[in-house]
Order: sequence, then C-alpha cells, then structure tokens
Amino acid sequence: MKKFFMKLTAIAVMPMLLAACTKDEVNPTPTNGGKEGEIELILKNESVADGTRAFGSGTTESWEKSISSAVLIVYNTSGTQILRRVLTAAEVNGSTTTPIKFVLPGVSADASCDFYVVINRNIADNITTKAKLLEELESDIASYNGTYANVTTKAMRSGGFVMTGATTKIAAGTTSVTMTVKRVVAKVEIQTTMTDAFRSKYGNGCIEIKKITLSKGAEKSYLIDQTANKYATVSSSFTSAQDAYCDKTGASKTNAYKYNNLFYINEKAAAATGSRIKVVLNAVYDADGNLSTTTDQLAVTYETELTGATGGKIARNGSYKVNAKLDGLTGQDVTLAVTVANWDALSTQDVNLGQ
Repeated sequence: MKKFFMKLTAIAVMPMLLAACTKDEVNPTPTNGGKEGEIELILKNESVADGTRAFGSGTTESWEKSISSAVLIVYNTSGTQILRRVLTAAEVNGSTTTPIKFVLPGVSADASCDFYVVINRNIADNITTKAKLLEELESDIASYNGTYANVTTKAMRSGGFVMTGATTKIAAGTTSVTMTVKRVVAKVEIQTTMTDAFRSKYGNGCIEIKKITLSKGAEKSYLIDQTANKYATVSSSFTSAQDAYCDKTGASKTNAYKYNNLFYINEKAAAATGSRIKVVLNAVYDADGNLSTTTDQLAVTYETELTGATGGKIARNGSYKVNAKLDGLTGQDVTLAVTVANWDALSTQDVNLGQ
C-alpha cells in the first residue's frame, strides 16, 4: 500500500515568532490568552522504482503521487480555523530534509485540534470553518481521464491528483502528528482477453475491442473523506469512453492479444445490481482472424457492472482491475468474482462474457 506521511511537531515558542508568518498564513486571533506553538512540518513521499509500467499490478506511478502544492488547515474544538498555511512547491519538495516551521496560535495544553491537509488543490478563502470544509465537493473527475496513451504516462488533471488527509490530536507540550494522505479518486484498469472456450468454438475467429465506456459513475465526491458516515448525494451520470489499447506483447496470434484500458472515477456507495457503474465493451468479431479484411466482421457488444470490493462499492484511492474474459459472441450480464489486492486496495474482477 502506497502512503504519504506528514509529520507535524508542535513546540512552545516565544510570541515574537508571529512575525515570521507569511501572507499565505491565515491566523485568527488566539482565544486562549495568546498561547502559541510552532509547527514543524515534514512531508514524505515514497519514491517510484524505474522501469516499465506493469499494467494491472496496482502500481502507483510517479505522476499519481506527485505533490505540487499543499495546504495545512487546523481547527479548534468549536470548528473554527486557527491556522491555514499554503505551502509552495519549493517548500514541499524541500520539506523531507528541511522542516517547515510556522506558528500555530490559540493552542493551550490538552486542547484538541483537527488537522487537515489538502494536496494539489486550492481552498477558497471563504471556507473558514470545519463544517464548510467538510461540505466541499470535488467535481472535476472528467479532467482525470483521456486516451490510454495519455493516462498511462501523465496526470491529465492540471495540478496533479488531489489528495487529502485528516487527523485529530491533543496539543499537550510537544505534539507529533502523523497523517495518511490518499487520492480522492479511484483507479480502474480493464484487461480484455479471449478464453480457450472462445477459440474452441470459433477456430480462427477473433474479437477486436474497439472502445470501452464506463457510465453511471458519481459526478462528484466529498473533498474530505467522510465515507465512515456518508457519501455525497450526487447524480450518477458520469460517463467516460476510451479506445482500447491492443497489447501484443508475447502474443503470436490475433486471438491471443490483450486489450487494456484505464479510467479514474469517483468513490461510490454500494448499490443493487442495475445501479452500479456500468462497463460496455464495443468490439467486432472477425471470422477469419484477419483484421485487415472487413467483409467478414460483425459488431458485438458486451456489458457488465463493476462490483468494486463488494456490492459495487468504489472507494477513494482504491485500485480495481477487471479481467474481462470473452467466452463467446453473445453478451450477457454476469455475477463477478472479485479478489482484493492493492493501489490502496486493488480488486481483481474476472468476467466471462458471452456463451
């Protein structure tokens, strides 16, 4: 499981350190007689090994965890913002070796503080309470998606992947805070192959996957993870289509090719069959296995749903792999068998379509 860690240490300092605040710090008047603390912030980001990307392995790519900016927001027990600190790219990149220090006002012994970190996303100035931050929605899921060539080599969303983390700590003396930061979106990889049963039925005949479409996805999600209690009430109208990429690695015959697709989607609560995220495979059947001749081709469509880890639930930062195995030419709905591995948790879904 790939994680980002943020370590923050609160240390008692002299009031004169308030002068060190930058214009990016928003510090309301302390409510505890001027007591203050200093935050020492360290951002840690795991490195990615060099080498060829392994499709369907739950690998976290460098662009999927790149940090260009970060915002630290701290609230007191009443939900009032007592600090907002915008970190620059230079600060973020240098924080692993040189801790960032800044003042945390309004902190008394044994006071409970809520710490939030938002990465690669701005927070509007009028969001000054914890309640407002928890209401904030992410609505740019379409910007994460694109062609297979693009989504497998870079972040399509300008600014990179939005990530958030949260924790609550008692501020007593020196306080050390550790947060796990997760991507707001989930990752879905789909690999389509033909089974031996297909080959035995149709001889040289083969399937060429043209396009895969995901529909019934959540249009928005909460910025801050609240899935322990609720999901955002939003429409399930998000749709994304992508031409299939033909992976010929190690394949000597057309009907041994693999077709790959990759999407990013919002979290979604478990739902009954028929209300889950829908997957449609548009393809052609070629009778002689020679895709350069088209007179013997027939358009075919396969449909199924994402089961997620269970019941169609899609978790933020979750990684899901769908193994779509084609048994025949007649598309049909199927019951999916799922095994779970890791992005945060990679769910492998084997789908036998057709008969």
